[in-house]
Amino acid sequence: MTKSEVVKFVKSQKSLHLYKEVQSAFVDVLCKLTEDEYSKATENLIVMAYQEGICGQVMHFPPMTKKYAVMQLTIPNKIPNNCLRWIIAHELGHVMQDRNWINTDGNKLEDNANKWAKKWGFPLSPSVSKWLHTDRSVKDVYSSRI
Repeated sequence: MTKSEVVKFVKSQKSLHLYKEVQSAFVDVLCKLTEDEYSKATENLIVMAYQEGICGQVMHFPPMTKKYAVMQLTIPNKIPNNCLRWIIAHELGHVMQDRNWINTDGNKLEDNANKWAKKWGFPLSPSVSKWLHTDRSVKDVYSSRI
């Protein structure tokens, strides 16, 4: 995949049209994926971006004919770039898992999503962890994941 293909995909996600920094973060993250990972991550993916509230969530839905996933992102107004990129990479890591969380998973899927993010060059750094634990809009969501 080329950068222009990645940009085209990001621009196709209509909910991102007002969020230039989020678009840029998506391009940065998606360009780190291998071609196979990119195909898997973007196939039937719908990104829903909102302002404020939870930071990220991926939901997989298996309709009758094909699988699709919805990535729901709520972006705090002053999110640091490294945190935004980690969250996007982490949530795309969930897309790579092909399934939703079940009770017996514990933190396995979260740990695995963190490994995907790290593989793509977006590790859970101390500064990202600190921001996730201190920003009131996200700490309840991510504090159990890291």
